Amino acid sequence: MFEKFFALRYVCVIAVVSLFAGALLMFIAGAEKTAGAFAVYFSEFGPGVIPSHLTQGTLASVALVQAVDAFLFALVLLIFSYGIYTLFVSNIKDKDRAKLPRWLNIESISDLKTTLLQVIIVILAVNVLEHVILVGSEALKWETLIIPISIVFLAAALWLMHGNAENVPHE
Repeated sequence: MFEKFFALRYVCVIAVVSLFAGALLMFIAGAEKTAGAFAVYFSEFGPGVIPSHLTQGTLASVALVQAVDAFLFALVLLIFSYGIYTLFVSNIKDKDRAKLPRWLNIESISDLKTTLLQVIIVILAVNVLEHVILVGSEALKWETLIIPISIVFLAAALWLMHGNAENVPHE
């Protein structure tokens, strides 16, 4: 029995290291997008390079929103890496967990799934924002509402899973 548990620990180390490496990659991608925003804003574009409804500032804003998206995903990968480490690999005592910030106090796989669902909602919202900015309000079609409607349904599901139980008054 104990041998299987220790084998699981070593397999989980692979996940921890891989997620940490992915987080580093996303931090690099976010820094690259930030540098790209500066390059777009301060470079000189010739006529016809930027669509008529976009300015350099707008394109830089979109690049910065994409950078925030990358940094957010990097942070989630770090939280996942740390969460798997604390749940399956380390032997952190309860008194040591109490010293951690609340957002790092991961007690179950459910906490990790909730974090992932929250990030998916934010990433979808960022993608909708990028689409609306880049396409322009004149070219939007009713099909564009599919992603925002799915965001509302995902948020409602998250609220039903976790938020509803905490906010219902007990009589």
